[in-house]
Amino acid sequence: MKTARFMNNALFNVCVFLSCAPLVLLVLLTVGVSWPYPSLLPKVYSLRYFQYIFGDIQTLKAVITSILLATFVTLLTLAIAIPAARSLALYNFTGKWLVELLVLAPLVVPAIAVSTGIQVSMIRLQLTGSFLGVTLIHTVFALPYAIRIMVNVFAIIGDRHEQQAIVLGADARLTFFKVTLPMIMPGILSAAAISFTISLSQYITTFLTGGGRIITVSILLIPYIRSGQVQMAAVYSAMLIAAAMFSLLLMEQAVRRFYNLDTIVFV
Repeated sequence: MKTARFMNNALFNVCVFLSCAPLVLLVLLTVGVSWPYPSLLPKVYSLRYFQYIFGDIQTLKAVITSILLATFVTLLTLAIAIPAARSLALYNFTGKWLVELLVLAPLVVPAIAVSTGIQVSMIRLQLTGSFLGVTLIHTVFALPYAIRIMVNVFAIIGDRHEQQAIVLGADARLTFFKVTLPMIMPGILSAAAISFTISLSQYITTFLTGGGRIITVSILLIPYIRSGQVQMAAVYSAMLIAAAMFSLLLMEQAVRRFYNLDTIVFV
């Protein structure tokens, strides 16, 4: 028993180390001015890269644009994913297999192919270079993940609790807010978190549909990677990670408040 527990703890610690090692390296890159080979650690540390980036007004605009874009993408994705997932999980209808295939298409087909095809429609609708156009293209890539999560949630909980509420006299609105929503809330927050993160990380879709007018953190990041300025790229990468982690913390707090977990004492 002790040997098995030791092995489990060792395996867990190794997994944690392997997961955190790239983040530690990223942090060192953001402050390491001089890091000659084969030194394990930088020789000179400085915050000059942070000072340069945060002193640029374009960076502030990109951060605001990225957060606003990710927020709208998340809301639009949830508005489509929740009813779509409910229908796919609980009902049988003609052409259901085709709908499921189309939902998963952005995951199977290369992103550049999907983006190029949608770009033609965006040009005809005059949505290129607009905030709305980029929001729509990001939603296309976030929807498969959100729908997949919500389909699993609806498949697990079913509709028996809703039917019982209706039998007891609850109307559709009361049933949704008092019965359905509390049960699917963890799935909603999981879908929201992954949709937010996907939107933050989009580059090709933002570049093609945004047409250079919609500038996000990812748009600023890639040129530094291509030019070999790894320290500058590391700072932008750290900003993306911080934004994603902050959104996850906010969603965790939302879950705790929604279920009043802070008032529950576990014995």
